[in-house]
Order: sequence, then structure tokens, then C-alpha cells
Amino acid sequence: MRDLLGSCQTLREHAARGEAAYGINIKHAWPTTHKVKAVDLAVGIHTEKLHLRDEPIQRVRTRRLSDGPFLPENNAFSKLLIACEAKAVMTEHGKSQPRLFDELSSSHEIVHQGDQDTIACGIVMVNIASKFASPLRQKHAKKLHWSIHDQPTVAERMIRHLRGLRVRDSVGQVGFDAFSTFVVDCDNQAGCKLYYDAPAPQVGESDHYDTFIQRITHFYSERFAELRR
Repeated sequence: MRDLLGSCQTLREHAARGEAAYGINIKHAWPTTHKVKAVDLAVGIHTEKLHLRDEPIQRVRTRRLSDGPFLPENNAFSKLLIACEAKAVMTEHGKSQPRLFDELSSSHEIVHQGDQDTIACGIVMVNIASKFASPLRQKHAKKLHWSIHDQPTVAERMIRHLRGLRVRDSVGQVGFDAFSTFVVDCDNQAGCKLYYDAPAPQVGESDHYDTFIQRITHFYSERFAELRR
């Protein structure tokens, strides 16, 4: 969110005027399709008037319901401007390829079926550590279980696999408006470091983080420059 605000003047202006807000893990229901989705990072027009505070952008949360289905009238946003899906691949890279690809493809399809103008983005963290202490594999308190990975081969295969996701350049096409993969070296015991060398996406490539931010900035200014509550 900080990077988008730093890159996109139009979004900064909307946020400063209280015309746009953001939310994390926001549940949203589209009135056109009645589909409900939890959006990892959402930017949109808030359904209620915001009380401006000394912050670059206001954060909103999903409305709590006592019971019953989640309906469009319960939405925190009257219109989603940006919907970002975030995934992580820390272990079992090969096994998770089909599931991850399907989940990401489904994400932009649901968003654009609900509203073609919404900027649908996807971002994936891929682990390049040669071993990983998965919390799901630990059975003994005194003996740590390691999952061993053939690196950098499995990370490279995952990055190449994700490059098969569809990315669109205009409203009406199918695909993410912006997609990025970034790589970390994390064994789940000694911290986590960003990994910059190949096979991580390099500056100028379509799935590099800088390209991701640039595309969102471009489409936001193009589609929502005249945004009004």
C-alpha cells in the first residue's frame, strides 16, 4: 500500500480527500454475480463517509454480521478499485503448482465477472531455501523435521509456471491487470531474506515487482482519474 501511494499521485489525491480507502482481508460481494470473495488487499470507495485522520490513506474493515449470508449491502466498499490476491509457496513447490495456478486464475475471473474496471492483481512469494522447517511437519519437540528442496531448480520451475498466467492490457480482456513474483530465502528458523539474483524476476521483466507497481499505477490513473464519491 505504501509503494502504491508513493507511485500513484491519483491514488494519493483520492486518499487525501477521503474518496478511496483500503482494507486487508476484506470480504466483498458483487451485486452483479452475488459471488463473495475475501480480498487480501483491497482499495475502493467506502460505503460510508470517512473521518479524515492524519494518515496517507484510511483503513476499513469487513462489517461484522451476527448471522446469515454475506450480501452486497454488507460490503465495506461500494466499488472495488484494486483487488490483490496474495499467495506464498514456501515448500512442496512441484505439488502446489496446479492448485496455485487454478486459485490465481479463479481470483481475477471472479473480480472481473463482478466489475471489469477493477484492477485485479496477483502477487506470489516463492521460497528458494534448500530446506524448510514446516510447522505442519513437526511431530517431536526435540527433533526438527526438515523438508529438503532441489534448489534453485524447484523455485525456477514455479516462477516459470506462474508466467503462464494470463495478464490483460485493457478492460474486456481476460487476466490479471498486474502480476508479480518475488523470491525469498527462508528456512523458517533463521529469518527471511529477499533473494534478488536469477531465477528471481529481474528489473524490466513482466513479473518483477517494479513492473507490478507501475502497471497498477498506470491503470488506476487511466480508469479512475475522475473518481467521485
